[in-house]
Amino acid sequence: MASASPGDGVDSELTCSICLGTFDRPSTLSCGHSFCLQCLEATWKLAVSYSCPQCRVTFPQRPQLTRNVTLANLIDQLRVTETMAAAAVIFCDHCPEGKTPAVKTCLKCETSFCTEHLAPHLEREKFKEHVLVPPDVNPERKCKRHNKELGFYCKQDASLVCRDCTIAEHKVHNVSTLEQEHETQKDQVGEETRAVEEKRREAEASVGRMEATREDVQGSMTGVKEQIKIRCTRLRKALDEDEKAALHRAELKEKELLSQIDKNIAHHKHEISELQAAAARLRTLQEEGDPLTFLQVERSRSQGECPSLAEPSEVQ
Repeated sequence: MASASPGDGVDSELTCSICLGTFDRPSTLSCGHSFCLQCLEATWKLAVSYSCPQCRVTFPQRPQLTRNVTLANLIDQLRVTETMAAAAVIFCDHCPEGKTPAVKTCLKCETSFCTEHLAPHLEREKFKEHVLVPPDVNPERKCKRHNKELGFYCKQDASLVCRDCTIAEHKVHNVSTLEQEHETQKDQVGEETRAVEEKRREAEASVGRMEATREDVQGSMTGVKEQIKIRCTRLRKALDEDEKAALHRAELKEKELLSQIDKNIAHHKHEISELQAAAARLRTLQEEGDPLTFLQVERSRSQGECPSLAEPSEVQ
């Protein structure tokens, strides 16, 4: 069954709707809903049919339950995170039971306070110079070598040192107090900030110019594209007219050629008919057995009194 930890810290999406606890060995069904693997097995143990306990979609056979590794790893990570967060809680040093979370830590006193015990630091004049920070901000303020407060800064080594360090290891180095170095580096950071801000403004101005140029390019190219469309429309229209004219001329030429060919065909067909008739007359004459009749007919034909075999006409 699901464990109660990490409890309320875990998103409701990671909660099993059967046992209402955080997933333990989560298993995801094909419908997309997830449950504790043990919860599903217990629910389906005596079931006649198998359906999702949340959306009630029914499966034709018992689904194979497997552990959702991704979801399980996410839950483990959340548990570790919450455990670390709980361990990192800083409590008030003045509360007798030591269980009240602190709201501020005084770097001068090296003490953490809850809301109630913080009041003197906020109200009394002698604590005005004390630096209050969130309780989770607790920088090292003492020298690890001499266990003295870090009150100086070595420019040569770029390190924080205590008074004993300035007498020993950093005796000949350029050393300043924290307050002096704070002011110096704060000014440097201010200069860097101004330089960064100037670069940011320049970058923003460049972006503004480029965006304006982009709009100009878009506007001009819109006009260019319209001109291209108009020109192409005109060209297509002219091409269509040229096509129509060329097709018309081709049709006229086709009609002219076909008409001449049809005339030649008709002429030759008429000539063929005449030749067939002449051939028939000649065959009849050739078969004539009476010499007198043959010669009379032949004499008449040769003198043009009878139709004769004409020469074929030339094709026009």
